[in-house]
Amino acid sequence: MAMLVSEPVMRPVREWGLDPMYFSHVRLLAFDLLAVRPLPHMPGRFVRRGRPLRKVEVLGVVVSTDQKERYIRFTLDDGTACVPCVLWMNHSRLQVSNPKRLELELQNELTMSLMRQVKLGQPLRVQGRLTVFNNQIQITVSSLQGERDPNAEVLHWMECMRLASHCYDLKPPSQSNG
Repeated sequence: MAMLVSEPVMRPVREWGLDPMYFSHVRLLAFDLLAVRPLPHMPGRFVRRGRPLRKVEVLGVVVSTDQKERYIRFTLDDGTACVPCVLWMNHSRLQVSNPKRLELELQNELTMSLMRQVKLGQPLRVQGRLTVFNNQIQITVSSLQGERDPNAEVLHWMECMRLASHCYDLKPPSQSNG
């Protein structure tokens, strides 16, 4: 007789803020990230094993890039799967009054320096928000960092497995009784 594995019960939306996973960058391996489910009735919200999340951190090698005027789209491969990522440059063409102009110029310089780090074969640690584009989950990048340590990817794998077993796969704290 086959044993049925039940989907974990998701906590009510009003309690999502009580779950630390909702506000932090959750470190995931690519195969686990691609198994995250978007909530159809709540755009921009995602669930992993019954727990809400919206921000993630992954580490992998850049295997493809596609740079356009307003963004760069790239794919990270961490050895378990490939994750599409996009880094937007929305503020580069905005015409703004003087007080905001300096701020936008600084944001533009920061984004350009981030874009220069995205090269084929470069190991990158990416943090960002989960989004859906063409029915596929992707990361909208908020920060990225080139990795020089050859052990970084293995350490990331170990940390993801440890966090999954000791934090992410546990029942969220203070489940409502009802």
